[in-house]
Amino acid sequence: MMPVLALVGLPGPRWLPPVPLPVFLLWPLVLFCLGVAKLMDRPRPAEAAKLRTFMRVFCELRGLSIDVETAHRRPVRLWFV
Repeated sequence: MMPVLALVGLPGPRWLPPVPLPVFLLWPLVLFCLGVAKLMDRPRPAEAAKLRTFMRVFCELRGLSIDVETAHRRPVRLWFV
C-alpha cells in the first residue's frame, strides 16, 4: 500500500507539532510512471525494469522513519504514514 501522508518533525528545545505532507497527491504520478514503464518494456527493458522497481519501492515506504541532520546540525525526522 502506498503511503498517504509524510510527517516532518523538528525536535528541539521547543516542541513543534510535525508538519504533514500529503504524499497521496503523488499517486497519479506513480500510475503514470508504471504506464510509461509498460510502454518502454520492449525498446528499453533495462530502464523499464528500473522504473518499475523504483515505483515498487515507493509503494513500500509505509511505516518508514528517517532521521537526518541539516547542514546546521539540526535533527529532522521524516515519517511515512
